[in-house]
Amino acid sequence: MKNLSLLLFVFALLFSACKKETETTLTNTNPSSKTYKVKYTIGCTDCEVIYVSDTLGTQSTAFHQNSTWTYSFNAKKNQELLFLAYNTSTAPQGVTATIFLNDTILVTRTNYCPISGYSFCVDTVR
Repeated sequence: MKNLSLLLFVFALLFSACKKETETTLTNTNPSSKTYKVKYTIGCTDCEVIYVSDTLGTQSTAFHQNSTWTYSFNAKKNQELLFLAYNTSTAPQGVTATIFLNDTILVTRTNYCPISGYSFCVDTVR
């Protein structure tokens, strides 16, 4: 029974991998396929930044960043974007987090919490 379950699992895995490859090939051959340039920016003097950094949904963290910090990557359609900026300075401050999609603001949030300011943005590439 275990061998049959293992065989079915391997078959399902191979089948789903083949399907994904076919979809990728079709998308790449389409001359009108759209690119989605994502850019994150923050507004603060000292923040920890946590963000989705690639099309695989990898989470990355950058410590002690300020308003000069930006990050960009190319996203895929229907990808969820998560972005958090958190005040790590000793002084209260407003924190702004912004997600741009193809150089247009997709979402921006500002929070002025006096103790531990943070801003959280989430949206989906459409």
